[in-house]
Amino acid sequence: MTNASNLDFVPNVEMPNAPNLVRPNTVRQLRARAEFHARMANLEAKIKAEEKAQETAIRNAVKKAAEEKAREKAIKNAAKKAEDNARNEAVRLSRAEAAAAKAAARAKREKSNRNKAAAKKAAENAEKAAENAKKAKKAAENAKKAAENAEKAKKAKKAAENAEKAKKAAENAEKAKKAAENAKKAEKAKKAQANALVRIVKKNWSNVAASTMSRNDKKKKGKKIYYTAAPKLHPNRGGNTQAFQVFSNAYDKFKTYVNRN
Repeated sequence: MTNASNLDFVPNVEMPNAPNLVRPNTVRQLRARAEFHARMANLEAKIKAEEKAQETAIRNAVKKAAEEKAREKAIKNAAKKAEDNARNEAVRLSRAEAAAAKAAARAKREKSNRNKAAAKKAAENAEKAAENAKKAKKAAENAKKAAENAEKAKKAKKAAENAEKAKKAAENAEKAKKAAENAKKAEKAKKAQANALVRIVKKNWSNVAASTMSRNDKKKKGKKIYYTAAPKLHPNRGGNTQAFQVFSNAYDKFKTYVNRN
């Protein structure tokens, strides 16, 4: 048995039905099962926390949407009020201009009748009417500016909302990218851990095969090594499928070698 320690066996046929994990009859298996249940409990707690955070985010979003809707309604009402004011001022302007024209016509008539007092009074009324018309025009201009400012405020608010949405989308994309990177790193680390365990187990089988123990003792020792490592590598227990296949093939080679020697 000069080459027993190397154990570079010829590739064997893949095991289509890998043994379904052993009953927990050792301390290591019980510990592995406890660790597995602890991981499941932590995962469940994490999922519940994420669901609760999502519900809170939805409630906040609904509240914010209601506030934004109320603000938008207030802006719309202000714009409508400004338009109504402008329309009313335009009507008053028309009335004031009509009154001024009427007063001017009356003054002209009074002047033609040589009634200076009446003409003076009519002129004063015409002047007042013109002043009122001027004020009405100024009020209409102010109402128009108010309506324009309301429209500008509405557009500015819309632009700010779009900017906020773009910012949130960028943040979510960055978070998703980091989550994907972390998941990839975790998977890589898990695979490396499984491969390291397979190398250790293969070395242990090589040592058993090269030892001076009897064939039955080698079988028992190899079987114990298998059932100790299997729970950590089996896909149903969160292990790596590829590593478990290599592990199973190595065990087949070990058994074949022990049976022949």
